[in-house]
Amino acid sequence: MFYGCMERVNSKYLIYPKTPEPKQGTAKLKLFYTNDWHGQTDNMGGILGGSMQFDSSTKGQKLDTLKLIAGDSWSGANTKKNSLIVNLLNYMGFDACAIGNHELDAGTDAFEKTIQGAANTKFVSSNLKTEDGKNLQGVVSSFIKEENGNKYGIIGLSPLDLKTVVAVEKIPDLDVQNFEQTVQSTQTEINKLRAQGVNKIIILSHIGKDLDEKLAAQLDGVDIIVGGHSHDKIKGAKEGENLVRSKSGEPVIILQTGQNAENYGILEAEFDINGILTKVSNSVIETNKKKNSIIDDIKDSEIGTSPQVGTIIEIDPMPENRKITPSAWTALVADSMREALGTDIAIINSANIRKVPQIGKLTERDVEESAPMKNELIKTQMSEEQIVSAIKNAAKRSFSSVDSYPGLLQCSGIRYTIDSNGNLLLISFVNKEGKETIIDPNNPSKTKMYTVALDSFLANGKEYPEMLPKGQVEKYGYDKDKTAIDYISKSNNKNNLVIKDDGRLKIVQTSQAPQKSSNTRNI
Repeated sequence: MFYGCMERVNSKYLIYPKTPEPKQGTAKLKLFYTNDWHGQTDNMGGILGGSMQFDSSTKGQKLDTLKLIAGDSWSGANTKKNSLIVNLLNYMGFDACAIGNHELDAGTDAFEKTIQGAANTKFVSSNLKTEDGKNLQGVVSSFIKEENGNKYGIIGLSPLDLKTVVAVEKIPDLDVQNFEQTVQSTQTEINKLRAQGVNKIIILSHIGKDLDEKLAAQLDGVDIIVGGHSHDKIKGAKEGENLVRSKSGEPVIILQTGQNAENYGILEAEFDINGILTKVSNSVIETNKKKNSIIDDIKDSEIGTSPQVGTIIEIDPMPENRKITPSAWTALVADSMREALGTDIAIINSANIRKVPQIGKLTERDVEESAPMKNELIKTQMSEEQIVSAIKNAAKRSFSSVDSYPGLLQCSGIRYTIDSNGNLLLISFVNKEGKETIIDPNNPSKTKMYTVALDSFLANGKEYPEMLPKGQVEKYGYDKDKTAIDYISKSNNKNNLVIKDDGRLKIVQTSQAPQKSSNTRNI
């Protein structure tokens, strides 16, 4: 059947064929969806509130309901906290979760043990397999959910760049299909579902918006793609943008809510007798990001009460784009690394800090959640030229990339100014007594050496090649969350902390925007 028209009525899209007119209203679906929580439990209070409101609003109505999350529900290797997220998914009644990259941060075995607690929430992926071609234990490629006699097929997809964004040693036994293979295996799952009488197909995807669009155009039978990984916030239903056509010319709606549990989405959809979309209305709703007493009680009961480190009376919030914006909390964490390892300089990649604590009581868990990836700190020596080159290249690449990849380097012991094209304008070294020494950004010394604290992520040189240590390395068996906790605990101001930007990293706006690269990555 050829579909040729979409008409917008009161912010809703009516989708209909040129001929013949389909039977309307044979199935009505209300879908609660979200993606990329990254384990941000403070923000999950808003998700919980939205979920409860969704349940209340649909109770007693004659419509089908689903709740789906498109992967990266947790982040980091804290298995107790990851189990808590699974329990929250079950508690809120999520039907399914895609397997993103962060579900595997702690490794294959830890993931399989964690999802054993998923009594009601299914974990789905059709393109992620073990070495012998099987699904992970507890994972399904697809499943059928029946509501009021209507069958919905849900297929999961994991990120195609999984082996790049998850440490290979954590998942040596796993492999993810490339795009062409993913198209084929997804179509195979669609065909299997159709053979079981399912004509309404939802893909729960963690491959990113660009690939979701490409995928939709090459599949026959898909209706809805709930996506993640690229952290896009897709509002409404816009023809040619997130309302596209499948290989067979049928409408497909692509959804995504951003990241860090900051939003959730509600899709209202109607299907004709053939399972083809005839009407959609899509809303993305911002959550209340204040701490939630229910979530805190659940955390305390399941993980244990976390010791208090201090009290924050004023703090700069997380920047909208943390990769290319100075962060006062990230600067404090860098200061803690510098002090703990006794180095001249400490360097953090800006994307590593995933959360900024809120005003009020600051616990060890709050600090740990801000840096959940659990890298290992190292101490090494780097030349002035190496440090300047790393800062330059990180800035240039980040401001010319569509997703700000890989992100700026934020430092303790270094002050620098760049323009919004990523050009390094000024740079200086600041010793522990506050004395500032200007460095020539165009002619840094090859022989002047500094001791530097950084983490194993930076030191592997994959994302920031200039940071690969060239000399002796001292390794420490902990990450920056420990140094930050110790640093704050010893502070004379720990009970009235003010954490504000001190200007060590400045960005001067320029009128000419840089050329954006389409080679995007997601972490």
